[in-house]
Amino acid sequence: MLYFLFYPFIFCLLRSVIKFFGRLETYGAHNVPRTGPVLYCPNHLSDADPPTVFVSAPRRAWYVGKQELFGHWFWGWFFKVFRGIPIKRDSPDRAALRIAEEKLKEGYPVVIFPEGRCSQQGTLLKIQPGAAMVSLRTGAPIVPIGIQHTNKILPYGSGKPRFSSVPVRIEYGAPIFPEEFKHLKHSDAVAALTNRIGHDLARMTNQPPPPDLERGNRRSAEKSDISN
Repeated sequence: MLYFLFYPFIFCLLRSVIKFFGRLETYGAHNVPRTGPVLYCPNHLSDADPPTVFVSAPRRAWYVGKQELFGHWFWGWFFKVFRGIPIKRDSPDRAALRIAEEKLKEGYPVVIFPEGRCSQQGTLLKIQPGAAMVSLRTGAPIVPIGIQHTNKILPYGSGKPRFSSVPVRIEYGAPIFPEEFKHLKHSDAVAALTNRIGHDLARMTNQPPPPDLERGNRRSAEKSDISN
């Protein structure tokens, strides 16, 4: 109820701020499936990334975000109202991923930042396997989202927006369907899909590809394969 009550105001406010400071440009929104579950997977440059996705995405979504965001009395309430799903970083938080899977099975889009954290240098970090695991378990296609220049309006560690010298750009890529990887063993499918996400994000943001899925993450995928 509160979500639908406050959504128009928050949407207009955030869109006005991002347009004013960053001259937001959006491309490829037609690539997002109009119905059914979908995983939005953006790269992560700045704390301005979630609101940038929020105001540009053609479909309203649930957002997986670091647990620390939910600790403050006001922001915790805000993120819960606006469809936030808290997740413990640097650990296989199965509870958070299960909630994300439930929302996908209900037909909602879900946003997962596959790097797992904001990049301080603005370069693409190693892609974590969580998004690929969720996609393979639910059948939800992944739409990679290339974000550029949000760190110009809100640099890492800064709480005050500033004018960007270049337009903020967000591009929705062609969907990646998990069926393309179903012929592989689960752990290999997770690795291949994870690496595909990284390569698509690199291409869309004009960066070198991130490191491929490491052995530790392959072992996590194999453990998930055994537990399923």
